[in-house]
Amino acid sequence: MRTLPKCAAICSLSIAALSSADVYVFDNSITYNAFCNDVGVVREVQSLSSFSGSYASLTGGAGAFAWNLSAPSGVFVDPSATARTQVNSEKLSLTFTSSNVFAVGGVFYNVDSAGAARTGVMRIKLSDGTSFIRTVSNNTAFSGFVSDGASITSVEVSHAGSFEESGRSGIGHGMGFTGASAFE
Repeated sequence: MRTLPKCAAICSLSIAALSSADVYVFDNSITYNAFCNDVGVVREVQSLSSFSGSYASLTGGAGAFAWNLSAPSGVFVDPSATARTQVNSEKLSLTFTSSNVFAVGGVFYNVDSAGAARTGVMRIKLSDGTSFIRTVSNNTAFSGFVSDGASITSVEVSHAGSFEESGRSGIGHGMGFTGASAFE
């Protein structure tokens, strides 16, 4: 008889926790863009096309959209504007310098040491602790996040779980992220 009340309490706590979520996760850029438009997010597309080679870290954007991209051993940007870690198994971190970013979207995927997309499990973690774990099999795997509460101050990208070969975390093709000063 004790089992039923415990189960009911656990179920109601889970439902309550889900109903108060304030980060929306997207795996489709069309849906993400439509949602951003619907809630009044002001977007600023960023690109890595002006970078090439190895860097200790990268900075870009301006004002409310200024950012820094880093990894413990540095970041490498190849000719196709794909940023990746320089050492296997490191995390790639994107940090925003303002507190005005409420939405982030881009193409995130695992790469091997030559920069080729690799099938595997990707983990994308936001500054508030929200994690999106997904399987990626190519360099077109879009992921997007919109917060209706706290601003997004950082995004951490890494591979997780099994991986075809020891690889690197990567952010691919014209990393795009968006920001908003407020929802209208």
